[in-house]
Order: sequence, then structure tokens, then C-alpha cells
Amino acid sequence: MPAHAMVFRATLMSVKGVRATVEVRDDQTLVDLHDGIQEAFGWLDDHLYSFWLDNRFWGNDEMEYTSPVDADEGGQSAEVGLAELGLEPGAEIAYVFDFGDEWRVRLEFKRAAPADEGEYPRVTDRVGEAPTQ
Repeated sequence: MPAHAMVFRATLMSVKGVRATVEVRDDQTLVDLHDGIQEAFGWLDDHLYSFWLDNRFWGNDEMEYTSPVDADEGGQSAEVGLAELGLEPGAEIAYVFDFGDEWRVRLEFKRAAPADEGEYPRVTDRVGEAPTQ
């Protein structure tokens, strides 16, 4: 079965008007989505991060998927495949990068579309300018 591109709107919560659209193939992982977010906001990928599928920042531990390094301490690894998550359009995910500075991003899964031969993850749109990390 051919892969689909999953289209996410990523909204930086601490800075009004900053958002991006990130596309990731459904045969990729949350780590790949993290990489797309890093590219979208110009971050350096030098801190830990977590996703919460219950859309609550620092929410339910059972719904948390964390950076593979941090997952060694008992959490669920973000190396999980996106297709395995069963996301439906409209689903929202809370993402935190850098547990000290706590950059919060709200992710909304907009839609799935046929993937092309291009490279994924990729940023297809940016609005506003993210502050430097």
C-alpha cells in the first residue's frame, strides 16, 4: 500500500501568529514529525521533547511519547509509527521541546493525501517568525 502524507498544522503557543504546515509520511515516526517541527521553527534539535496524544501539555503519562533517549527511562518512545497512532483529521497533539524553556506547540492533523516521491518530513508553509531558540 503506498504511503500517505499526513499534513499537520503546528502552532507555536507562546508567540502569537507563528505557525507552520509540516508533512510527514504515515510510514514515518513521531521522531520524523519532531524533525519537521525543528525545521519549521528553526530550532537546533539539542533538547529532549515529548508528544501527548491527549492534547494536554504534561498530560496523561500513558498518552506521552518522548524522545528516544528519554524513553530509555521507561516512557513510550517517539519512534512509534504514525500509522499506528490511528489519528483522524482534526486530532490535536500537544508537543513540548526543551523541557527547560518549554516551547509548546499545538499540532492539528489536518488531512492525509497521497505521498509523492519528494523528501519527508517537509515544511510547506510558514506564517510569522519563531523566536530564536
